[in-house]
Amino acid sequence: MTNITLENVTHIYDKRVKAVDDLNITFPHGKLSAILGPSGCGKTTAMRIIAGLLHPTYGKVYFDQKDVTDLPPEKRNVAMVFQFPVVYSIMTVYENLAFPLRVKKLSKDQIDKEVKRVAEFLGIQQFLHLKPVGLPADLKQKIALGRAMIKQADVLILDEPLTNIDPSARFELREKILEVKRETGATILYVTHDQAEALTLADLIAVMKDGKILQFASPEDVYNHPANTFIAWFLGNPGMNLLKGTLESKDYKTYVELEGIRIELPATISTEILDRISTNEVIFGIRPEQIEVSLESKPNYIYAKVSIVEDTGMLRIATLNIGNLEIKVKTEKFLREGQDVYIRFPAQYIKLFDKDGNIIYG
Repeated sequence: MTNITLENVTHIYDKRVKAVDDLNITFPHGKLSAILGPSGCGKTTAMRIIAGLLHPTYGKVYFDQKDVTDLPPEKRNVAMVFQFPVVYSIMTVYENLAFPLRVKKLSKDQIDKEVKRVAEFLGIQQFLHLKPVGLPADLKQKIALGRAMIKQADVLILDEPLTNIDPSARFELREKILEVKRETGATILYVTHDQAEALTLADLIAVMKDGKILQFASPEDVYNHPANTFIAWFLGNPGMNLLKGTLESKDYKTYVELEGIRIELPATISTEILDRISTNEVIFGIRPEQIEVSLESKPNYIYAKVSIVEDTGMLRIATLNIGNLEIKVKTEKFLREGQDVYIRFPAQYIKLFDKDGNIIYG
């Protein structure tokens, strides 16, 4: 097992484009860490640096305590699976899987035993005699995954491995990736722009934007306690409601004003927190599924009108209007466009961010 540490890692393309910016992070051994972010955020560049395919402009890469910054890929014991399945079309599936073991000069019997074991594990034993040409993308990706497994690398890097896989096959491949994690005990880095993949597969998620890592924590913490408004919006379907407001203290109580709506905040919002921000301007946040929806008027509920409804089967995603405010809710209740409803923001789910988007409460 291998801890992977990036120390002040920066990479600049063409002396002007900073793809990754002063990364300091340790991916712990034996865990599946997802690197999640939008296209162009630097996640693939970071992975290429870890794999040894790219040398950082500045900074160091460590595997455990060993500085591997200047080591070539073949000296790092890293296996990679890419977005587009990389298979050798002139070889059979058996030969594709056997190739890393032949490089290690294992005996024929050892190779045969290991290839059949991995093929059975991945459910591709019936294709061993075939060449990959013409096989569907999900089977090719299983072959690539099997070749990475059979290498018995300390580090396994999966770079958007499900992006070009048919949706019907993605679920099975997700399950196989989790099984690979349990089977190998390798340190796995999973690069993706898909929040569902990260939340489903990862032990830890590093959220990236503009070459920086904004937060590195468990899926539960990243989702429920986002460090800033970008993460709050980026994770979730739909993302967190983020509304500009102002804080007001009166009669030993604290309120947030949202264009005429006054919401009393929990007593845990103290003067100490108010003193941490230079202005009373804040961003109020709450996730759509955490908003309580009633079809009848109730005390402390706010009147709203339904403008758009998206039926997703078990749940409805609705856009509500409260004056000039637009709020998304996710509910099991059947709603229709133009309907009057009433909503409440449970105190335990409220988040507050400063005007720059950094979390100050919640």
